[in-house]
Amino acid sequence: MNKLTLTVPSSKNAEDWFLFVNKSLEHLEEDITELIIDFNSIYFLNTDDFVVLACLIESFYNESCVIKFIGGTEKFNSHLDNVKFKKYWSLGFKREKFTLSYNKSTLCLWKISSEMIYNYSDYAKKYFKNTFLNDKDLVPLASNLGEVFNNIFDHSSSPIDGYVITQYFPIKKKLSFSVCDFGIGIADSINNYYKQNSLKKIEDWEALLKSITEGFSIESTPQNRGMGLSHLIDFTESSNGELTIISNNGFLSKRFKKNYSVGHSNFNFKGTLIKVEVDTNTFDEYDESEEIYDL
Repeated sequence: MNKLTLTVPSSKNAEDWFLFVNKSLEHLEEDITELIIDFNSIYFLNTDDFVVLACLIESFYNESCVIKFIGGTEKFNSHLDNVKFKKYWSLGFKREKFTLSYNKSTLCLWKISSEMIYNYSDYAKKYFKNTFLNDKDLVPLASNLGEVFNNIFDHSSSPIDGYVITQYFPIKKKLSFSVCDFGIGIADSINNYYKQNSLKKIEDWEALLKSITEGFSIESTPQNRGMGLSHLIDFTESSNGELTIISNNGFLSKRFKKNYSVGHSNFNFKGTLIKVEVDTNTFDEYDESEEIYDL
């Protein structure tokens, strides 16, 4: 049995994480039968860390690897158990279905499937309304989750389905969701479209700016055409939030009332990571009368 141990970075630096991913994926060509994920001294992972790691594990699982976990602090392992993370790659576990978490502030890690796009979005709305945000209008949250999922299928061409996780932080009153896939990446997808239409290639960071421009579309899926990720900007701006996109050799970050931060990364990430963090204090109050008129 060929074993491979991958030690999860304790660093919060994006470059360290994606260099870890790229180096780890080089082992896919080897005959690895058992993958050991070592959390070492990890005591916390953000939503973006979780989905990147889930996609990495999925890549090996698809090659018939047995997945095992070691390390991590006691508190962190308790969190992993509460969200059932360690069970996801167990035989027979349905990762593309909803998995109830023992941690009420975390909506389950979910393997994205085209059939369940709107189910997850709607479930997210209902879940947080029934737990922490019963007096808030969560329709914008659900619709923006749906747009992100659509874009995964628009641009991805991923050998594995992407992953999403959503977490609420009650003390800070902030909600964070992250989506990741290991496809060709938004930047390469847009430049492929440009090439097919005899347009000049643009830089990866320019492609990311294009992806959030209202009305821009690569004409891949009719239900999402012309929408792209532009609504995410509106959502984060109106919610005192932050949007981060990392894809190929480009990155984009936009904070509330701040200028765009864009540029080249020091790594080539074959995929796309989208992270959104918003302040739920800014959400509109829930108006029950609107539901009456919707019936």
